[in-house]
Amino acid sequence: MKEQAMSKNTAIEKLKSGSLGIGVLCLIVSAVNLMIILANSVRSGLFTMQGFTIERYSAIRQLISSGFLTVIMLLAALMFFRIAKDGMPFTAKNSRTVRTIGILFLVNAVIPSVSAAGIIGTFKGVGGLVNPSALIEGLLFLFIAHIIRYGAMLQQESDETL
Repeated sequence: MKEQAMSKNTAIEKLKSGSLGIGVLCLIVSAVNLMIILANSVRSGLFTMQGFTIERYSAIRQLISSGFLTVIMLLAALMFFRIAKDGMPFTAKNSRTVRTIGILFLVNAVIPSVSAAGIIGTFKGVGGLVNPSALIEGLLFLFIAHIIRYGAMLQQESDETL
């Protein structure tokens, strides 16, 4: 079966509508995440606990990590809204946004554990300080940022040729 080529205008319209939907979804996830952060902080008694407990360490670590993920989702929403508006995913601005998301994932791989241990006052009994999945996610997003940057350079060359 032969695959038919999609026109440029059709591709742009699909990109715009899909990006708008994903942007809205990112905003919803951010709002829900903020509510979960607040609810978990209150429910766990995070601010009333004293001393080192695994529960307190886990609650603080989760709070910090969720904060990073909320910021990441807000940045993603802004990027998708830009794409929905312009229909152009390959821009320098989007490359910078994806790179920032990658850096935030890398920071999220270490900072929540170290910060929680620092707040509690001990690293004893904490376990691993690096979240390997966040580390891989950060490296993946940094690589995707390079792909988007390359796409932006090709898009610029194409626009200048016409």
